[in-house]
Amino acid sequence: MIDRLRLTAGAKQQLITLKRRTGIEHYNVLCRHALCLSLANPAPAPDEHLQFANGLEIDWKTFAGDADATYLNLLIMRSLADDGDASAAAVRRSLTQHVHRGLSYLVSRQESMLASSMPNKQSSGNAK
Repeated sequence: MIDRLRLTAGAKQQLITLKRRTGIEHYNVLCRHALCLSLANPAPAPDEHLQFANGLEIDWKTFAGDADATYLNLLIMRSLADDGDASAAAVRRSLTQHVHRGLSYLVSRQESMLASSMPNKQSSGNAK
């Protein structure tokens, strides 16, 4: 259903900033945290027209790891709740919108709040 997560150039810059501020070196870990943070907000993620030129892509298996079924089910449930649509396109759109919103949330946090909301480096995983 999902092959890869596509991110804009702006999201790529946010990941670089978060990597520097948190010490977490793998983008997939930061993106997972961003997704969960956005999903925790009951409001639907904004439906923005995103430009993916000069952005980056993360393979779904790298993004989701061993929890791919869990992330997929969370996205399907959220897509149904927000739009009443669980098609492959709707689920991919939900992933993209929520990760982008979550990255914006994370990058706007103060250093002290960011550190307390992120997993420690030892538990951040080894996937790139």
